[in-house]
This record gives sequence, structure tokens and C-alpha cells, in this order.
Amino acid sequence: MGRPLRLKAPNLTYHITSRTNGHRLFMKKKADQKMLCRCLYKILVKHGVTIYAYTPMMNHFHMMIHINKETDLSKVMCEFKVLYAKLFNKKYKRSGHFWGDRFRSCIVQDDQYALACLRYIDRNAVKAGLVDHPAKWHLASFGSYAYGQPHSILALVPHPAYLALASSRNKRREFYLSFVLGKDDLSDELPGRLHKLQILGSAEFVEEVRKIA
Repeated sequence: MGRPLRLKAPNLTYHITSRTNGHRLFMKKKADQKMLCRCLYKILVKHGVTIYAYTPMMNHFHMMIHINKETDLSKVMCEFKVLYAKLFNKKYKRSGHFWGDRFRSCIVQDDQYALACLRYIDRNAVKAGLVDHPAKWHLASFGSYAYGQPHSILALVPHPAYLALASSRNKRREFYLSFVLGKDDLSDELPGRLHKLQILGSAEFVEEVRKIA
């Protein structure tokens, strides 16, 4: 059976993830995770893509981005992954495929679904057992949302759903911190849903997207 066609449409938010070849821990060094961030920053700026959230793992990454009218998602991801693979292979004098299968993408509705996706991304390192608190995974977007700390590399933009939490910056940060550290049924279900679904949102949102994608 062939792979399903990727749903793509302008002015939508996507959750993106991609794994290394054979799920090998190529990115276990912080220096290599930083290099991944720099490559991502370069390509996103080039194509005018907004990035809301991000976390690098040892054999994959997660991010939530917004694609504008003129941008081709597949082209952006291809340039990013090729650039990093070339730099990594050159650095370690290796050859062969760096990345595994094609990247996974899921269109996310910009409301509570987006908040749940933000939470899922920022909790990833904790769920993987790499740290006991999301703030300890320094290249993740958590610090920007929970503490107002600028990301050291990426030009993160607060998601509109986050900005709608409260009019006060401190209130938003307090709410998000509590939200990420607490329990949320939708977020806990996301790992399976994001890998299986092409669209994450209400039935009405799914129907609307399918009409334009």
C-alpha cells in the first residue's frame, strides 16, 4: 500500500516530527542539537515560516509551525533535513542516510488543540525520561512560554491560543506552567493521535480543512 498523500494548505498550523534512520541516537550531544536548531532557524527565516514551539530529542524532533500562503511545507522540510544531514555527516566523517522515513505532519486547530500540542511538545523530554522537569531541557520552547525567556537560537512566536489565556504576561506564564506540569486528558492522548491523524481538531475544522487541502 502506498503512503497517504500529505494534506497541505496555506495559513495553517502544523505539528511536525521526523526521526533519524533506524531511530539511532545521532543527536545525543548538545552541540548537535544546537546545530539542528541553527539549521532550522536558517531555513525558517529564509521561507518566512513562523515557529511556535520546538524541542530536539536524541533521535527526532518536534515543532509547531505556521505556513503562509507562498510556502511549500515539503520544500521547507527537505531543505532543512538535507542541510543538517550534510553538516552532521561532514562533522563526523560519515556517509549514508541520516534521516529515516519522510517527516510526519498534522494540521492543528488553533485553539485548545494547539495548547494541548504545545504541552505535548514541551513535555516530550520528561516523558522520555531525559529530565524530571521541562525547564531542564534547555533548547525546548518551554522556557519562553512558562518564564518569558527568549530562546537562545530560534525566533519563537507565542501561539495565539497562548496569548488568549490572559491579558497579563505573568498570568499567562503561571497558567501555562501549571498546565504543562498538570494532567490533561487531550494532551495525554496526543502521541497516538498525532502519529495517526492528518488533522487534529473539531469535526467542523476537519471538514473545513479537507475542502481546501
